[in-house]
Amino acid sequence: MARDSRQDPYTAIAAWYDVEHDRVTEDIECYQELIVQADLRAPAILEIGSGTGRVLARLAAAGYTVTGIEPSEAMRMRCARRLAALPERVSRRVRVLAGDAEHLPLGEEDQFDLSLFGMNTFAHLLSSQARHRALTVLGAHLRPGALLLLDLDLLGMRRLAETAGQLWWQGAWPLPENNAVLLSHLISAASPTTPGILPVTHVYDIHEQGGEVRRTISNMSLALLSKGEVDVALQFAGFSVDDVFGGYDLSPWDDASSRAIFLARWSGGQMVTNS
Repeated sequence: MARDSRQDPYTAIAAWYDVEHDRVTEDIECYQELIVQADLRAPAILEIGSGTGRVLARLAAAGYTVTGIEPSEAMRMRCARRLAALPERVSRRVRVLAGDAEHLPLGEEDQFDLSLFGMNTFAHLLSSQARHRALTVLGAHLRPGALLLLDLDLLGMRRLAETAGQLWWQGAWPLPENNAVLLSHLISAASPTTPGILPVTHVYDIHEQGGEVRRTISNMSLALLSKGEVDVALQFAGFSVDDVFGGYDLSPWDDASSRAIFLARWSGGQMVTNS
């Protein structure tokens, strides 16, 4: 998950990330429901890969204290703008730090009741070693019995892998500064050259008045993960998996599920074997 700023794939597209994603709320509603069900009172929450702050701002508005970790400077700058627009009583419950999942910029005193890898963020960790390091480093900052929410996109990644070279339309949205100008987003994947790692291309087109199109392309790699792989990684790092849901409606996971949303509990670093 660590990125040299010169190679940050979000630098070119951060300005449009919120145009596409701010209208997405079902993931946040799902996370909030799971937090309420866990009855953690007023938990301190750690979000890894907090991006432009779409999720953490909503959690802070709900009364939680939230720390976000984000490696992309461009995304942190967008997040700072979002936080500046919040009421002070909300923004003071948030801090956002530069760092990545394998190197959390936290002190020993920073301990959390709940941690979150939202919306396929975990797939930025490209090797089993990186995923294990991230989970064990995270454990050092979790209180005994703390919860982890990990949201894995199964269908989207599988579809990209099975249709290498094909462009998938994600949608089109008016840009807020000019409603007559549209932003469109397409996504494609190349055939993996390294097993389990999917090269992904994001294509953003700005459709100007008069028919001119300005195109921006951003490339990144994502791990092609299965529910079983993540289940094993969690247990090996010392988490016990309480439940796995198949979608934001919290339906039970099965082989046809579009997502795998893990609810896991920190067990103090001891490898856990589910019976």
